Order: sequence, then structure tokens, then C-alpha cells
Amino acid sequence: MEDIFFYVVAGAALLFSLVVRRKLDSTYRRWGEIRNSANITGAQTSKAILDANRMGRVRIRPIRGKLSDHYNPRNKTIRLSEPVYGVPSVAAMAIAAHESGHAIQDDVDYAPLEVRTFLAPVAAAGARFGLPAAIFGSFLGIPSLVQLGIIAYAGALLLQFLTLPVELNASKRAQRQLEKLQLMGEQERKGVHDVLRAAAMTYVAGAASSAGYVLYLAILGSRWIFRRPPLQNPILKPPPVV
Repeated sequence: MEDIFFYVVAGAALLFSLVVRRKLDSTYRRWGEIRNSANITGAQTSKAILDANRMGRVRIRPIRGKLSDHYNPRNKTIRLSEPVYGVPSVAAMAIAAHESGHAIQDDVDYAPLEVRTFLAPVAAAGARFGLPAAIFGSFLGIPSLVQLGIIAYAGALLLQFLTLPVELNASKRAQRQLEKLQLMGEQERKGVHDVLRAAAMTYVAGAASSAGYVLYLAILGSRWIFRRPPLQNPILKPPPVV
């Protein structure tokens, strides 16, 4: 029964993730081919936002890959992928502004971002080892290992849910900054909204997948955590020592 449930959960999570990823790719590709009216690249977008908020100490650097953009609060660096860093598209503007939104969160000591940054290494370990530990603990009949695996993976799930408001807040800050600096017109407004919404859905998909796996682990481990010890057969009970 547990195996069937696992395949259903894994299949549903995979399908949802594929749909969300395809939506993000198509949205990114569409708005990545449209030049923004300000004719500025992603790097220039980030610089304009940082300068307007007097955050010149934050560095902007290129990074290889696609959609590998991120902000590192530890070294105060915005990393923009090649299709964003030097391209004056609507998609590049949206993503660069979003990462700049994270930099602003860091600058104003936005509490959810600080908590996420602090817990990220621990949650990454929990996500990596929690599921195997719970499964092996169930097969080997070790309740403590099952419990440890479920707790570790549940901790990673909490970080996933904490990531959602952080990302949504960064997107709101991004749109607010673009409006304030008058960097986008009506066409860019729709494009920026579409790109940021599609990107946010990837975090929703990740949280939903993690929640499904935690539920599976709970069902799988319940037979070891909550089961009663087997009753001893009175026929096979050894005679008392006289």
C-alpha cells in the first residue's frame, strides 16, 4: 500500500513540476525576445535599483547557465545568468529586479530572509538525507531512524514554505522599484508580472512535492513508530527456572 502511495505522490509531484517548468520556460522565452523600452540590460537594471537605494557595496557579477540567477547575502553579490546580465529584454529586467529585491531585503534586515539564510545549510542536509534515512529505517525496523528521517525532511519542508513569502516579497519590491524609477511601460509591466509569477510557481511546486513526500514518510514510518510489540506465544514460552 505504501509503495503505491509513493508512486502516486512521486508521479503527481513530477507532473506538476514539469508543467510549472514548461510554463516558466515558455514565459521566459517569450519575454526574453522582447526588448524593454528603457533599452537596459539586466546588469544595468540591478545597478539602477542599487544606486537608487544607496547600495553601491553590493556587487553585480555574471554567472553561467540559464535561470541560475541569485543573490548571495553572505558576500553581498547579485549573480545574473548570461541571458540576463547583458541582454536588454523584458525578462532580463524582471529577473534582475527580483534579485535586486533580495538585496534590498538584506539591506533592511528582512527577518524571513535572515532566517532562511541561517537555516539553508541545515535544511539542505535534511532534504538530502531525510528521505533515505526514513526508508532504510522502515526496512530495517529501526523506529528512531525513521523518526529522525521524518523530522529532518520536515525541517527542509518548513524552509520551502518560508521561501515562498521571501520570493513573493522580493518580486513585489522589484515591481515597486521598476515603477518608481520609471523603467517599464505598460508592455513591460505585463511581461515583468508574467515572468515573476511563473518563477514563483516553481517554489510552489517544490513545496507541494516536499509536503507529499513528508506525508508518505509519515505513513511509511507509522507502522514502526506506532506499532505494538508482538505478543509472546504462551505455547513457546520457556518454563520457569526452578
